[in-house]
Amino acid sequence: KIMARQSSNSLLNSLKVKLWLATSCLAFFICTFGLVSYFLVSFLTSEVLYAVFIPFLFLGFTVMVFGWWLSNEVVSPIEKVSLLAKSLERGAVTSLPRTTGSSETDELLKSLHRNNQQLQILVGLMDKVANGNLDVALTPLENSDRLSNSFQKLLAKFSESIHAKQELEKLSAEVS
Repeated sequence: KIMARQSSNSLLNSLKVKLWLATSCLAFFICTFGLVSYFLVSFLTSEVLYAVFIPFLFLGFTVMVFGWWLSNEVVSPIEKVSLLAKSLERGAVTSLPRTTGSSETDELLKSLHRNNQQLQILVGLMDKVANGNLDVALTPLENSDRLSNSFQKLLAKFSESIHAKQELEKLSAEVS
């Protein structure tokens, strides 16, 4: 049940489907209204210019309004994800919304969520090391990926060099 509901929701939330449905509805509206308005205006006036010009003027205005609406519908989720990516770029601790309104950009948002969590963990580890807790380099990370593994190796090398420096200072003090 849940899978069926998710797939139908994602289909209706897809930008591709929204564009296809919207343009199909617009085409149907233009054809229907164009034909009806042509017959109506030609019935009211015998002037052929008005019978053609008035329906085309109204349909042109309708297409402009529709284009404005459609561009907002398509660009809005993309702008949300773009703003979120920029805020992540400025600082790792950012709260992200769970949805943008489109399945395609929601996939990007999920990826940004995972990256944000990973950055928060790495920043937390760096803070611990900066405060002198070198044992975090030895603790394996959950759900580690290539970046986390490389970072942990870097922390381990850093810890080793600090331990070596401390031992060198201890030996130097003993010799003196």
